[in-house]
Amino acid sequence: MVGEAVAGARDRTVTAAAGGGFGVGLSRAGETGAAVREAVGRALAQAGLKRADWALVFFTGAHMPQADLIRNTLIAEARCANLAGCSAVGVLGEGQEVEGAPGLAVMVGGAPGLEAQSALLPTDGAGLAGLGSLGEWKGADSLVLALPDTFTVDNNLLVQRLAGELAGVPTFGAGATDDGSLGISLQMGIEGVRARSIATMGFYGAFELAVGITQSCVPLGEPRFITAARENILVELDSRSALHAFIEQGQKLGVESFQQAVQEIMFGFPLDVRNPSFVGEACVVRHLAGLDQASHGLMVAYPFQAHQSLAFMHRSAEAAEADMGRMVTRTAERLSGPPDFAVYFDCAGRGRGLYGRPGVDSALIRERLGEVPLVGMFGGFELATAFGAARVYTYTGVLLLVRMRH
Repeated sequence: MVGEAVAGARDRTVTAAAGGGFGVGLSRAGETGAAVREAVGRALAQAGLKRADWALVFFTGAHMPQADLIRNTLIAEARCANLAGCSAVGVLGEGQEVEGAPGLAVMVGGAPGLEAQSALLPTDGAGLAGLGSLGEWKGADSLVLALPDTFTVDNNLLVQRLAGELAGVPTFGAGATDDGSLGISLQMGIEGVRARSIATMGFYGAFELAVGITQSCVPLGEPRFITAARENILVELDSRSALHAFIEQGQKLGVESFQQAVQEIMFGFPLDVRNPSFVGEACVVRHLAGLDQASHGLMVAYPFQAHQSLAFMHRSAEAAEADMGRMVTRTAERLSGPPDFAVYFDCAGRGRGLYGRPGVDSALIRERLGEVPLVGMFGGFELATAFGAARVYTYTGVLLLVRMRH
C-alpha cells in the first residue's frame, strides 16, 4: 500500500492541481498513528490538496520509537513523492509550540512552479549535488533544507561540502536531536528512517525567499580584541587575562556564581572581521566550553584567530523577545507581498527554557504574519547561509519566508 502510493506519486508529471497550496498540521496526540493522521489531515485541508508533492515532518522524542509508523502513515495519507523530517526537542505548527510532551508537526505542499527533491544522505553530506540539476538550480530560485544528526555530523565538513557542491544555493536547517534522554536522533525520508544521517529537501522554481536570523544574546559593552590565543583557547583579551576579563564581566552583571556566568555570558564572533557586527546573522555565538589550566585561558569551540575582535554576549529573555519581533517584521518587508509558507528553525536553548513561558516566538510570528502556514522545530544547532556561505549558528532562531511568484 505504502509502496504503491510512493510509486504513484513519483510517476506524476504535474506537480500539483492548478493553484496548489501549502498547509500545516500539528498534533499533540500521544498515540503515534493517530498523531500522524491528525496532523496530515489538517495540513492537507489547509492546503486544499488531496495529495501532496512533498512533506516536512518534525516529531518529539515521545514518537521516536514509532518513527517507521510516522513515515509509512504519512506517505500513505499525503501520497507525497518527497519527504524530509527528523526528531527534535520540540515542534512548532499552527501558531503553537510543543516542548517536553508528545508533538508532531507536518507541512505539505504542491504548487505549479515549485519543484521539490528529497534525499537521505550520509553524515559527510556526500550526494548533496544529487538533490537536483545544479544547472537548473542556478538558473532559478533555489533553496535547500538540511537536517543533520546533531550527535555525529561534523559541521565543519558539512559546511565545506555545502560550499563545494551547492555553491550559490541558500541552505538552512537545524540539528536533529532527541529530548536529551537518549543522545541519538532520527532522520526521515522517502528511502526510510535512519540515524547518523542528514535528511534533505531541495526546492527550485519561481519564488521569493526572505530570511531572518534572531539572536538570544546582546553584546555587553565594547568589542574585545584577541591579543593572545592558542588553537581554541582565548588566552588574552586586550592584553589582559581572558579569564579575568570573563570574571570581571560577570561581576558587572551581578551574577552570583561562576556557573551562572557560564550560563548567561556567551562569546560573539563577527562573520565580517573587517566590519564587525554582533547582531542578527552578522555574528555567531558560542558558549564557554572549558578552562585551560596551563594558560588560565577560556576554551571556546570556534575557529577564531588572534588579532580579531569578539564581544561578550548576554543571554537575555527580554532582549531575545524584542529582537524576535523586529526580525519577523524586517524579514516580511523584504517580500513583495504576504508569504505563502514559512519554516522556522529554533534553538533548543530558546523556547520555554529562555523565556520562562511557552509559545513566545510562534506568537510573535503569527501576530505579525497572520495565518501563514508555518512549521518548525527546536534543534541542537541552526544552519543558515549568510555572507555568501553556509554557517553553523547556536542560540538563534532562523525564519524562512517563501512567496510564490504569481
